[in-house]
Amino acid sequence: MSENHKSRIPSQLWYWLLAIVALIGGIWLSVSQEQHITAPPELASASLLLPARETADVTLIDQNGDAFGKEQLKGSYHFFFFGYTNCPDICPATLYQFKILAKKLQDFPEILAKTHFVLVSIDPQRDSASHLKEYVEYYHPDFIGLTGPEPDIKTFSRQMGVIYERRPAEDPSSADQYLVDHSSAVLLTNPAGQLQAVFSAPHEPDRILKDYLAIYQYLEQRT
Repeated sequence: MSENHKSRIPSQLWYWLLAIVALIGGIWLSVSQEQHITAPPELASASLLLPARETADVTLIDQNGDAFGKEQLKGSYHFFFFGYTNCPDICPATLYQFKILAKKLQDFPEILAKTHFVLVSIDPQRDSASHLKEYVEYYHPDFIGLTGPEPDIKTFSRQMGVIYERRPAEDPSSADQYLVDHSSAVLLTNPAGQLQAVFSAPHEPDRILKDYLAIYQYLEQRT
């Protein structure tokens, strides 16, 4: 028998070798594509929560006097900030940043249509629905203001990782002129109504926009 004949690989063995190589290549390509799609984005000012955190199923009241609960969160992304209308600094500053962010999102109309901005009042004693309406619509006509019973607000805020505490007024004769210390984080819920990301201060619209677009693309690819 010749040397060439001895080293010849049977055709059936060639077939199985090629099949195995093709299978391994397909698995590698599939894994590579999956990693490319599901790899969490690198963010500048946000912390992405994976998995997302469930939020409390409580019903609050919006600035128009309508019920607002978890059902209203579904199908859209919501930026949340917990504050109050008598806040002297961080609250008006954050609402103004929301205003700028909403304007920048006009360049992405499909995303803007699925994005909402919400101020949850941690001072329901002074922040009625009508008062909130005037306050949030000063910044943008589509902004949402939420108030409601104190226990429900506290339950919702704690579920979102927000802490606040009323500071007694310095002048006892003006007991209603108190301040409320509170967290400054901006929170993002996903279309399932879950807490998906936390944006830490300082809140800069360009950084938030960049991170939000990355988060949006990442989550939409996964659905």
